[in-house]
Amino acid sequence: MAVLISALLQSKKEKLPSDNILSAYFLLFAITQGLSFIEMYNRKNAYPFPGFINTSTPFIFLHGPFLWFYIKSITVKNFRFRAIHLLHTVPFLLVTMLFWFTIYRLTSDQRIAADTGLFKDQANYPVIVTGIALSTQGYFLWGILLIRDYNRRLKDWLSETTHVDLHWLRFLLISAIIAYATISLLYALDYRFSLFPGNLLQPSGYGIAALFVVILGFFGLKQGNLFVNNPGITLAEEPARLISEPASVSGKDEKFVNELLLHMREHKPYLDPELNITKLSYDLRVSTDYFSGILNGRLNMNFFDFVNHYRIEEFKVQCRKPENNHLSIMGIAFDCGFNSKATFNRVFKKATNLTPSEFIQKSQ
Repeated sequence: MAVLISALLQSKKEKLPSDNILSAYFLLFAITQGLSFIEMYNRKNAYPFPGFINTSTPFIFLHGPFLWFYIKSITVKNFRFRAIHLLHTVPFLLVTMLFWFTIYRLTSDQRIAADTGLFKDQANYPVIVTGIALSTQGYFLWGILLIRDYNRRLKDWLSETTHVDLHWLRFLLISAIIAYATISLLYALDYRFSLFPGNLLQPSGYGIAALFVVILGFFGLKQGNLFVNNPGITLAEEPARLISEPASVSGKDEKFVNELLLHMREHKPYLDPELNITKLSYDLRVSTDYFSGILNGRLNMNFFDFVNHYRIEEFKVQCRKPENNHLSIMGIAFDCGFNSKATFNRVFKKATNLTPSEFIQKSQ
């Protein structure tokens, strides 16, 4: 399955750097799973392939870095590999060196003898298991933090983030943290109390990993270029914060704020469901960095909250009009610039502490 997904990613007509990274991740996973299968096959069939004993473990320490590279490539515009990124391979190299001195340089008979007993009886077992737990969980958590920062920056540039907020990947990472935490706990309990028969935890762990990869592959194949498909996204590592305190606002900035609020009232650009900071900055003839700085420093809100505030206020007006009685709640919401039911319900509840239905009932 991993090889198939990797091939499908390579067959895409317009491959992105993220597609190549994800394709390489699936090949890495296929190698790890294949070597793991040979290891289990060895133990059940009198070691026909002794050269493959304990060869899968070091590769596990590359899974987290490859996943990190993938998340980084879809959350940072024009992501490029740098020399410092090679530091992510250090755990893999250290474990490979450890196995070289303890396993790989042994003769076939010695390797078989060392592996005949349970792997958990070996001296480096707790070190390896702890390292795998820290590596996988650490990179999963790091990925969640990358997505959180990305989503925060999105709201400085877009008025609708539902289709680009990577919620699917965040949910997958959170699920993986729970699943791998369970497996790590079982490994720790087994090491202490010998609860499980041999070769049970290893296939269980790889089974969960296989499920993770299938889901990642399904959504990863559909994941487009968030920056090309959404020209309003011009994310830097950190959005500009040109003005940090209201007291620092100059007369020119104050004039722009008044022009902005007048433009929003008279022209109602928020009715455009695809409105982003690039479009509005162009209409107002200012740079996006300047506009973002004014919103965050002078108005104390990001672009997402600023635009959707006007959409909510428009909804409040439109839902009271008799001529709109034939429209559904979402019909009115769509006319007010929303294009996502989830976003509408979430921001309306946050702004009013009421659901749209409750608000309409109280307004009648």
